[in-house]
Amino acid sequence: MRIEFESLKEMKEFLAELNGTKAHPGIDAVQTKVTPVTPLIQSESSTVQPSVTPTVQPAVTQQVAPPVQQAPVQQAVPTTTPTYTLDDLARAGMTLMDVGRQADLQQLLTRFGVQALPALPPAQYGAFATALRDLGAQI
Repeated sequence: MRIEFESLKEMKEFLAELNGTKAHPGIDAVQTKVTPVTPLIQSESSTVQPSVTPTVQPAVTQQVAPPVQQAPVQQAVPTTTPTYTLDDLARAGMTLMDVGRQADLQQLLTRFGVQALPALPPAQYGAFATALRDLGAQI
């Protein structure tokens, strides 16, 4: 909506008509500085409202832009199962060995039916990684 006035008296008369009241005497003596407002962002989804135009060509402009709302950022959800390499499993196993959990690591290998990590079938890498994580390894 845009309403412009050439004088304070004209604005006062317009508001009096709009509100159904008469203007108060003595207000013409007050000087007012009006600076036009220019919106920084124009929303595409704003609705168009009918404009009210006074009978005299306006000089002062006031524009108000509606607040712009941004959609929340959504995180992508992985849709594939992570894959592990023999090196990934070895690094995770080394972290257990570094904290003195060699016996736990050896029991895990036995549980998977192998004597050493290179003998582990690649199909069991995911389950072995989960078991390493359960022991406290970072993988």
